[in-house]
Amino acid sequence: MKKYFQNIWQAVKTLLIGLGITLKHMFKIRKGNVTLQYPEEKWPRPDRNIGFDPKIYNVIRSKLHVDIDDCIGCRKCERACPVDCIKIDTIKVPKETDLGLTSYGTTKRLLVSRFDIDMTECMFCNLCVYPCPEDCIFMTGGPNSEKQPLDYEYSQYDRSKLIFTFSNVTKKDIKRITTPPPVPQEILKND
Repeated sequence: MKKYFQNIWQAVKTLLIGLGITLKHMFKIRKGNVTLQYPEEKWPRPDRNIGFDPKIYNVIRSKLHVDIDDCIGCRKCERACPVDCIKIDTIKVPKETDLGLTSYGTTKRLLVSRFDIDMTECMFCNLCVYPCPEDCIFMTGGPNSEKQPLDYEYSQYDRSKLIFTFSNVTKKDIKRITTPPPVPQEILKND
């Protein structure tokens, strides 16, 4: 019976100790010692000094960005990705169709109908950036901050919002580009 009351006293004693610590912090709250209402409120990003000049080395775990207007659809970045988080679909267009030029002056021969990057799978290794012949895929921030501003906070409530779609081609565009022009009636009559 004595052991029973000792257990009750031990439970009450530890409960009072825990409540005492909580009450002490509640009444002697320090300035800045409060919970932030994330994602509405955010801590400022601390400076990172790891010994490299950030202008020549991307030290930030940032997201991938694609300048889709410069993409030629070579799929080298997709093949280089070790976790297969990049998905690219291309459509070969007729030779007479002009898709334009890239920033480097390369003629585009393939229509990029899908260019998705799943950032939930990305391991931020930056291996997809190096094989790109047009420099259209890059990590934001660091040496690329003039191309795309850094947004280190890309948290989402829904994981599906972390799949970034860069291709802006619609089904209507695909049909228009891949459908051959109609043959004039005069040519058909002569046959």
